[in-house]
Amino acid sequence: MSFWQSGTGITPSGRPEDAFTQNFTVIPEGSCAEAMIKSFTLVEKENKHTGKIDKFYMVVWKILSGDYKSQEVTQKIKCFDGKPEQIDRALNMLKVVMQLCDFKPTHSEAPKDIELIPMLNKILSIKIGEWSMPKQDGGMMEGNFVRECWASGHLATETGIKAEVVHRPTDSALTRNAKMPDLDDSLPF
Repeated sequence: MSFWQSGTGITPSGRPEDAFTQNFTVIPEGSCAEAMIKSFTLVEKENKHTGKIDKFYMVVWKILSGDYKSQEVTQKIKCFDGKPEQIDRALNMLKVVMQLCDFKPTHSEAPKDIELIPMLNKILSIKIGEWSMPKQDGGMMEGNFVRECWASGHLATETGIKAEVVHRPTDSALTRNAKMPDLDDSLPF
């Protein structure tokens, strides 16, 4: 194989649009696209905020169509911890993905990574949502998640509408208490 033949078999064109990295931005709320399962793993990691071990399934989707083609979106399926209703919803999402990928578990235990391999490279239609949360420095973190999964071709490829992030001031003791004592007043002790 020639050095100038890429891993996909395409001869390099030398065009800027084929060489430059795309700008990976937050995908607008409600965007729909065909996507391929790039990875599907059982994650167990320490939560740096609580010190507890978080356990969930992580699906990485590569978008195959629309304005955000080639961008990746992650989906966390949290079916091990949380409120009973949240666990039920997560188990249902896991089952939906498995059914759409024609995957049938061989036992009743939580599937391990090696068992999830048959779902890799499967193509489904997904609907994407946006999330945002304040950072400690006052800024905002934003990202995407997979809101819905359907059979391939079920959803028309479309770009959604960017969610409006409303910045609300953080409450403090000074704003919660209507009347603060005047520090110039004499103290009772």
